[in-house]
Formats: sequence, C-alpha cells, structure tokens
Amino acid sequence: MEILVTILLALLMASPTSVGYARESSRPRPSAKARTQFFPDTTDGIHLEMVFNYNLNKPDVEEGKVDMVWGSSFATQPAAVYNTAYIPYSVDNFSNSVAWYQTNHPDWLEYRCDKTTLAFQFGGASRAPLDFANPEVRAYQWANWVDTPLARGYHGIAVDNMALTNAWQRCGHFDKSGGWVQQYTGRTEDFVFRRDVLGWEAATYEHIHNYSKTATMQVNVSYQFSEPQADNFQLMTTTDLLFDERGFTNNGAPGQNIASPKNWKAIVAAFEYVASKGVCYTMNGEEPQPTNEIGQKERLWVLSNYLLLKQRCTYVSITGITKGSQNYGSLVMFPEYSIPIGRAIGPMAQAHGVWERMFTGGLAMVNPTDTTATVALPAGNSYNDLNGNPVGPTVTLNPQTGEILLLR
Repeated sequence: MEILVTILLALLMASPTSVGYARESSRPRPSAKARTQFFPDTTDGIHLEMVFNYNLNKPDVEEGKVDMVWGSSFATQPAAVYNTAYIPYSVDNFSNSVAWYQTNHPDWLEYRCDKTTLAFQFGGASRAPLDFANPEVRAYQWANWVDTPLARGYHGIAVDNMALTNAWQRCGHFDKSGGWVQQYTGRTEDFVFRRDVLGWEAATYEHIHNYSKTATMQVNVSYQFSEPQADNFQLMTTTDLLFDERGFTNNGAPGQNIASPKNWKAIVAAFEYVASKGVCYTMNGEEPQPTNEIGQKERLWVLSNYLLLKQRCTYVSITGITKGSQNYGSLVMFPEYSIPIGRAIGPMAQAHGVWERMFTGGLAMVNPTDTTATVALPAGNSYNDLNGNPVGPTVTLNPQTGEILLLR
C-alpha cells in the first residue's frame, strides 16, 4: 500500500461532459447500508486489523491475535479471521503489464495532457493507469478483482488510496479508433475527476453488496484538513469500514508523527461522524522507525487514542517504516495489545485539557494539546501504569502524549 500523498474531497455538482460514454450527471450517493454486523466485535479489549500478511508462510500465527487482515494472501485461513482482498481503483492490480493494456485495451489507458505520457501514480511506471470512469474498465475490475476473490471465500474487498485530487495529472485517453478524448484538465483540482471518483466508489460499493448478502467493502481514506468537512465525509462513509491509514501519526512522517492539536480535533470529529453513520473504523498507526524499534511512548499515543474512540467495530494497527518502505505484511505483537483494559464504561470526557475514558479494567488518557496537563485520577480507584508502577493520586501528561492505566 502506498502512502497517500494528498486527498482533496469536494462536492460534485457539475453537469457531465461528453467523453465517449455515459457518465453520472449528479453527485453519486451510496444506496446500501453499512454491513457492520459482519465484522468481529471489538467491544472488549484491543483488536487488530493486520495490514497485509504477505510475509507469512502460513497464517496460523494470526489465530487468536488478529481480527481482520487488510489485503490478505489467504482467502479462508484462519477460519476465525476476517480476510479481505486488496484492489486499487485507478491502476492495474498487479495483474497485467502496461504492454498488455497497450495491446489489448489501449483505450483504457489514461494519459497526461501531452497525450504521450501515461499518468502513472506515486512515481512508478509498472502499474498501468486506468480510466476507472469507463464502464468497460469497471466491469473488468469487478469481474476479476471483486467477484473472483469473493468467490474464493474472501469476506470483503479492501480498496486502496481513494483520493479526489487529480494528483497524477490525468487528462484523457485515446478511443478505440485512436482519437483523443479529453476528460480532465490535468490540474490537481478537477470537478469531473472528483465526480468520477465518487461515482466509482458508489457503484463498486453497490456491486459488492449485490454480489452476496454478506460481502463488504473497506476503503483507505483519511480526512483532508484543507477541504470542506462535508466533502470529506462523503468519501469516508460510502463504505462498510473506513481504513484511516494516516491515523494520528501522519503516516509516520519523520518529526511530524504526532497529530497537531488542531488536526487531532478534526480527526476525532471525522471519526465520530463516521461512527454515527454506522461505518466501522480502523485506526492505522505508522511510525518513522522500523516496527521493532517503536517505543512504548509511540505505542501509547496510538493505543490511547484508539481506546478513546473505540466502538463495536473499531480496529488498530501499529507498524513502522524502514528506509522509506512501509513495514506491512508481518505480524508484530506488542505487549500492550493484550492488556486487560476491558469494556468502555462510557464515552470519552475532557478534564483539564486531557481527554479520558473509563474502562472496566482501567483508564485511557490523551493530552492532544501543546501544554503539560496534570489531572486527578478518579477517587476510590488505585492504578498502575503498564509497567506495573503505582500511579496517583494525580497524573501528569506531557504535550501530545497518551497514557493507559490499569486498575489494581
């Protein structure tokens, strides 16, 4: 999975342009209700969605540790794990070469406005950029990347890198007669491009739900702070589960892997809206160092935020980065994953700038501000930190840190 570069989410109110086939003329809306009932219950404790498992020879090690796998290499194993199949939406799914498309479906390829350069994404040149607005492309994607894995026993489909910015300067394609078809302006912000992205998402969501009564869809989308809130929410809720790859760690950007106080509030507001619409959520926590070097302070930041927000189907993942490559695909179990925190007693609440949430087995606390805060612990309870040290009657949290305390 590539790190998201930018996501601009905007309402799509323009009338359609002629590009050689029919397009939606209005803003697409999801027609299906989120199928949250099929995801594993996360009410008690901490629950993991592993991001890929391509480094595992056998998935047996996931048993009892992993609830779900985003983009699993195994359709039905282990039986207790909810496995999803990975697909992109705008490029080839590691199945055919660029040359294959040039020979078999040259009209599916997307070019920049020079009409010569293919609109590759993320600087790569191996995955063919496809015209996902083309009904023929969608039919091919659905038949081969959706229906086929679902028929093999996958529970759902995981869609990567959904974005409404034309970041790769798509402009158009050549039709079957070799004539140029102008679709987009080639600029980053393009209302037709945004409409086509939302159209693909809504149509694919409906297709997956029509495939069977239990099939689900997950999308990789993070809140874009520079865009209107309503636009963000449209893309984030046309799904059964939102995979927030950036989370509260900014995709593990070195020196910037803690959400600013302002961004923290926006992320929390987005989560609460997504949850209010009945959509499940996975909070990803990438850190800038290799996974085995992630310290407890970083782990507590991710997990305390997770516990503040956790609902019936909320999952978490913590991984690192090695020399610019994401450490996905391997199972690394941190001791904090198995703490006996229990169930939430109520929603999160604010006290002296710190947000906290009571659990049957302890207390989760987050100080998202840029100032130190000291808070009195609930009277009548005694707490240890996760290293077994007694804590109280007050606790001091440094700026932008999290803490998890257990009852003793």
